[in-house]
Amino acid sequence: MLKVIILLLYVLSTSLGLIAIKQGTGSGLPITFSAEKLQFHLNFFNIIGIFLYGVSFLLYVYLISKFDLGYIIPLTTALVYVVIFVASYFIFKEAFTAMKIAGIVLIVSGVIFLSLGK
Repeated sequence: MLKVIILLLYVLSTSLGLIAIKQGTGSGLPITFSAEKLQFHLNFFNIIGIFLYGVSFLLYVYLISKFDLGYIIPLTTALVYVVIFVASYFIFKEAFTAMKIAGIVLIVSGVIFLSLGK
């Protein structure tokens, strides 16, 4: 049960971290790397996003120590992808297209096949 809780916390912290970083792009104190070719804006959303992404890293280290690597990486990647897909629709008003929905169906199908083989 603890493994499932940590898996869900990982998916949540990764997804929320990425959403916060996306939300924080374009505003705040600009930090420039390599003659303005790469620019990062430091603000509340990005600080929270970086923190959550750091937490997700620690949870991921735990997960890969407890599960087979060939199982946990596709599973977590798929779950994060689905959460981000749905959240981006509601938060950022990104479009649901037929190709995106087909991709989600294929990803979920792949996770089901992985789970059956476990």
